[in-house]
Amino acid sequence: MGTYDIMVHSHSLFWLIAFITFTLSVVFSGKGKAKPAKIMHMILRLCYILLLITGISMIVMNFYWATFVKGLLAFWLIFMMELIAVRSSKGILEGRQKTTFWIGFAAAVTLVFIFGYGVTG
Repeated sequence: MGTYDIMVHSHSLFWLIAFITFTLSVVFSGKGKAKPAKIMHMILRLCYILLLITGISMIVMNFYWATFVKGLLAFWLIFMMELIAVRSSKGILEGRQKTTFWIGFAAAVTLVFIFGYGVTG
């Protein structure tokens, strides 16, 4: 198993952890459990850093237009996750804004999966 394969598996694991902690962060923020939501959000931010490190290293190791586009889409996905998590914890995510952010999140996830698993180089 080469270095690139290790990065791919690590990156996939960090995405899994990020989605789980994102979900828990949003769920806990709505239930009045501020401390667990904060802890989940801190773990989520650590995952962002690890995702960026492994993702950028994979782009550098195997540069192809689709991996670069996927990287840009992943930035957008991380941005949407952070917006939703922060605004949920503050209790200011409601109405039209909530719908817009969740649609942006769903679109980003869909496009990242399409480029991650559908477009090969």
